[in-house]
This record gives sequence, C-alpha cells and structure tokens, in this order.
Amino acid sequence: MSVAIIFNQKPIDDWFDKLAELLPETKVEIYPEIENPNDVEFIVTWKPHVGYVNEFPNLKVVQSVGAGIDHLLHTPIPSTINITRIVDSALKHDMFEHVLTCVLTSIKNILPYYKAQLEKNWQPTSYKTIAETTVTILGLGEIGNDVATKFVNLGFTVKGWSNSSKNIEGVESFSGLNELENAISQTDFIINILPLTAQTEGILNEQFFEFCSDNTVLINVGRGGHLVENDLLTAIKNNKIKEAYLDVFIEEPLSENHPFWTNSQVYVTPHIASMTNANTALEQVADNYKRMKNEETLLNQVSMERGY
Repeated sequence: MSVAIIFNQKPIDDWFDKLAELLPETKVEIYPEIENPNDVEFIVTWKPHVGYVNEFPNLKVVQSVGAGIDHLLHTPIPSTINITRIVDSALKHDMFEHVLTCVLTSIKNILPYYKAQLEKNWQPTSYKTIAETTVTILGLGEIGNDVATKFVNLGFTVKGWSNSSKNIEGVESFSGLNELENAISQTDFIINILPLTAQTEGILNEQFFEFCSDNTVLINVGRGGHLVENDLLTAIKNNKIKEAYLDVFIEEPLSENHPFWTNSQVYVTPHIASMTNANTALEQVADNYKRMKNEETLLNQVSMERGY
C-alpha cells in the first residue's frame, strides 16, 4: 500500500522528504510517478487535477494540506472516501497577524500616506484608534473564533456572524441570513473567514454591500468564491466599500488583465494570509495515515453535508 502526494501551485520536495521520514515503512510517491494506482489508499493533496480520485480504485482518505477543502470538490468524491483537513494553531495565529496588519494599516492611513509620498504631498489626516474601531468577523469556526477573541483582547469592538449561534466572550454574535444585516451594518471592518459551501458561495454580493455602512473596509481571507468581484467594484465606486484587502480569488494566480490590479482601493496579496507549515502539518498527516491503517477515528474529518 502507498501514499500519493498530488500538489499543484505548491513546492513538493520538503513535504515528500518529511512524510517519507515520518512513515519509513510506507511507500510515499509523487504524482504522476505512481507505480501501481491500485496500491494507493491515502492521498495528500493541494489543488489536485479534475478526476483525481477516480484514478485510485482502493482510495480511502483524501487529506487536504490546508484548512479548507473546496479545492478538492471539483470532482465528485464517493461517500466511501473520507476527507480530512489540517487544523493548526500556527495557521490560526498567522491568519490573525495578517488581518490585524490590514486593519492597523487602514485605520492609521499607511497606504494613502505612501501614495501621497510618491506625489511628494504632505497632507496629515485624522485616524481612528483601536477603541473606536468595530470589526465584524464572518465565520466563527476554529480560525474565526481565535481571530475574534484576539481582537477583543486588543480592545476592538467585535461582532461575529456564522451559520449557527456561537457564545464567545466579548463578541456580539449573530447567526443565520436573517441576522446578517445586523452583523455587517454599523461596523468599520468586515473580515471574511467563512468556509466555502453552497450556502456561502457568492455571499459577498450586491445585496451584502447594500447592508454595509458607507466606507466599510472589506478583508477577504476566506475563499475567492465568496466574492462577486464585479459587485465589489461597484460597491467601491458607490463608496459603500472604502478599501478591500483581498488574499483569495476565484482564479489564482490573478490574471494579468484583472481590474483588481489597477484599482487604487484594492490591495492584493497572493493567498499568503496563513500558509501551512510542512513540519507541523505532516505530523497530522502521518498520524491520520496510521489511524486509517488501524481503523481509528481520523483527525479533523470533514462533514460533506456541512462542507467543513
């Protein structure tokens, strides 16, 4: 039996070397160099090609090396195959650091000052303090809960919205579509950390932006599929959205002619808000492989009904 690594848009050598070290008695192979597809029971993957699960008749587990699984779902996955993902405290903290950087950059006007510098324009403007700033977190799962709690601890006013009600100290929580407007109105920042599901796809759309107060700042570190891109551009034009910090996109890499590149109120980062650490993640991967072999409960198994 063997483990197959299938990666796209991610370096593979460190992952292969470390996993082979953690599973010394198991054959670890890199796709497409698979000696016998019938031997593959466990796939470790990021953005696999369409039809990947169909190539391995005895496949039991598909292990995402990220926190999300939407990149796996372009191909129907039989119910006989389990899907697992990575849950890593380092991922949570990295995400917090990224979104905090976006918030502080915005309230202290760092990027407008840089643009003014290029024009040699000395023009002081007012700024907001942490105590004056309200942040709404969309998605209060493992990562969103952690981010919300850390913003509370820093002194921000924090609201949160999720599919089901949550009880997080210091966070005014909302749930369900009927409470979405209350969650995202009267807030300075909206930080999207939702999982991508049938219910959340396209949620950042024209109606959503109409609910926002004027000059809200959007930070999207969830998935590109959450955002209706043209609706965002319209919301920016209409001053509903003051700035947008975008780390995820429908098409990655972002095409050269995409309007986000040249919009002065959009700030693009290349899907780096929280990057999986090979060392810590592969310990979970190796553990899950051993659990599969021993017919034990898998770590961080995904419910296909919920999508996370």
